[in-house]
Order: sequence, then C-alpha cells, then structure tokens
Amino acid sequence: MKEFRLALGDSFQEFSYPEEDILEILEPGEFPSPEDERELVKKALASPIDSAPLSQLVKPGNKVCIIFSDITRLWVRHHVFMPFILNELNGGGVKDEDIFALCSTGDHRDCTGEESRELLGVEAYNRLKGRIYNHHARDPREIVHLGTTTFGTPVEINRKVMNADRVILTGGIVYHFLDGWGGGKKAIMPGVCSRASIMANHSLALHPEWGKALDPTVCAGRMGENRLSKDSIEVASFVNPTFLLNVVINTEHKIGAVVAGNWITAHEEGAEICKRHYGVPIKKLSDLTIISCGGYPGDIDFYQAYKILYNADRATRSGGAIILLSECREGMGNEDFYHMFTDYENNMEREIALRKEYTIGGHMAFHTASMAEKFTIFTVSSLPDERVKHASMTPVKTAQEGIDKAKKILGPHPLTYIIPHGHKIFPYFGQCDCP
Repeated sequence: MKEFRLALGDSFQEFSYPEEDILEILEPGEFPSPEDERELVKKALASPIDSAPLSQLVKPGNKVCIIFSDITRLWVRHHVFMPFILNELNGGGVKDEDIFALCSTGDHRDCTGEESRELLGVEAYNRLKGRIYNHHARDPREIVHLGTTTFGTPVEINRKVMNADRVILTGGIVYHFLDGWGGGKKAIMPGVCSRASIMANHSLALHPEWGKALDPTVCAGRMGENRLSKDSIEVASFVNPTFLLNVVINTEHKIGAVVAGNWITAHEEGAEICKRHYGVPIKKLSDLTIISCGGYPGDIDFYQAYKILYNADRATRSGGAIILLSECREGMGNEDFYHMFTDYENNMEREIALRKEYTIGGHMAFHTASMAEKFTIFTVSSLPDERVKHASMTPVKTAQEGIDKAKKILGPHPLTYIIPHGHKIFPYFGQCDCP
C-alpha cells in the first residue's frame, strides 16, 4: 500500500492505495534547479522578449496602468514581481503617483482591500495605495465601446485602461480550457472587458452547428486554431499593451520561470515553458482518477474546480470514475453556473439555453453535466450534499469513502491515476492538445 496526502483547502486528505493498481502518479516535470524568485524576475526584465526594456518604453508624466489578477489567482505571486515593475517604471522617469493598478476581475466579484494587499504585497500596495481599483464588467459607466472584432465580438473595455498612456499586463500561465493558455491577453479579455463583450467572446466555445455542443478546437493547449483565443487577441489589440510580465509557477508554489516583453510573443514563449513542464503524456486512460485541485485558492469554489475536473476528463475512460477533492469554501462561485444545473432537465435543454443566452457559468455547468454523463464523479467538498447532487455528482466525506464507492462500481482493482496537482498538469493521450 502506498500512502497519499492530497490537498483540500488549507488541509489534506490522507488515504492508502494498492501500488499494483496505480497506473501512475501524474506530476509536472521538474523545473531546473530553483533560483531566487527575485533573480528570475530581474533577469526577465533585463532581457525582454521582442521588446525594449520597460524603462525605455515610458517617459516622465506617462499615466501607467498595471493590470493584475484577482484573488482566484493568488498563486501568481504578484507580490514578488510588482516592486520590480514599479522600479522599472521609476527608472524611466515615471513617478509612483502616476501609476495605478487595476484588478482584472472579469465578471468575478470585487477584490477586497485586504485581498489586494495580499496579492500585491505590502511594498507595492503601500506605493500604490489609493490608486488600486477593481474592474466592474456590469457597470456601463466604466466601459468604453471601441468597435467589433472579425468574429463579431463587441470590444468594450474598461475606461481607465483606455485612458492610460501605457498598459502593462501581468499574470500566470497555465493550461486554460477556453483560451488554450492562461496569462497573456486574458488580462484584457476577459479581465477588463464588459460582460457583454466577455459572453460574446466565450460563446465562440459553442460548436457552430446546433446539436454538436462544444467546439473541439476551443480547448486547453491550443491557440493557433482556436477561434476564441484568436478573438481574445483581437480584443486585446485594441489596447495594444505596452509590456507583459507573466510567470510559470512550480510545484513548490514558487515562481519557476518568468517571461517579459512583447505581450504576444513573450506569452507564447511562456506557454511553451508551461507545456514542457505541465503537459504530461499518458499511455492509456484510467478506470479511476483521483485528483486534487491543489488546495486553496485553487479550490476556492466549484466554479474554479471545474478546470481541474476538465483535466481529469483527459485521463479517464468513458464509463470510469473520478474522485474530485475541492473544498469550495465560497460555494458554487457563480449563480449562472449553479442555475444551469437546477433549471434544466438535461443537456439538450442546457444547449438550447446556452445558444439563446450564453454565459460562461452556463457553459462550464453544461460541460460539467456532460462529464457527469460520461463518468461517475465523487466529490469531497464543504458544499451541501444537495448542491453536489444538483451537479449530477455524488457527495462523499473523504477520499477513502470515494475510493470504496468507486470500487463497488468498477471492481476491486481499478487501474488508477492519482493527480496531486490537478490545477497544474494537463494529461494527454496522443497529441498534446485537443483532438
């Protein structure tokens, strides 16, 4: 028997599992010998990709907007690199009082003052105090309409961004189920766009033909043939960001790599780094996959946990089972998400509803319900049992209870993948992108 300790919120779930039934423990690839995080940031800023150094891209009197992620991206570790960005701007003659930070909430809730302090770190927070703002996707007073993309998406972006002389994108690069990769242009779309703009862009995830549900090219690990990703780049091009700094986080929850420079090509290089470390090839699909979101904040709500379930789908055979560890301290996380489960009887009704009025929460619920038709999903969380059942899943109190129930369905020796960091790895069977 092999002992396991998988993260759940701020705690852990412990269980034993027969080694002969484990296909593999799927873990990210090793990063090179770790360096001081600050040195990685300094090196990236000193040698930007396809760009002059940031200090040469600004001049005294410029109003500079730094876009940063919300609390669901606490793992990005903005507090490490934000002081260096501020210092670079100072080196170009821009004073702190001419710099402001905008939280790219997308259509999420506001970031609180305390959360902003935690995200940005004490030094950056104090230097920017009074000039840290939240984006509000549903407030027309904050939005300026700029035009329409070739895909038909209205380009509606936060007015503060468009009024700035220079715009800097920050974020973390991970596999993303819609845009191919996180980070990069996502700081703009959906980060600081109107709700209408976000939903129009995200609705490109639906297959162009009714009844075929989701477009298979809109998926994790793919950008070039991904029409939603291409649309996001078009939206961001209306801003024409000045500079980007993105990070890739290692399994020790520290910065393992930093890319800086051109907002498109630096991000593409970061995606390649991420692929090398977090794209994990598998030789066969499992009967059972046991997966953790990696703890808080990755499992802050079920809305975020969907992305981990998406990764488990990639590793598990149809008719198999998944045990999902996701604390969900803030509940379902999105009302559209929850009501897509409760308001419709089946996925045909859900697809009709999505095509009539698309929401990202509805999309994620639709796909979750589709996965629940494909697998038996046992969920360890703090959610009320009835909410888990509404999502067509089976609530269990512990990972061991899930294992016991899964074996009653699959037999005593299911071939099993165990994935301790489900928020980071992307299992692939065959090609390292979607079919």
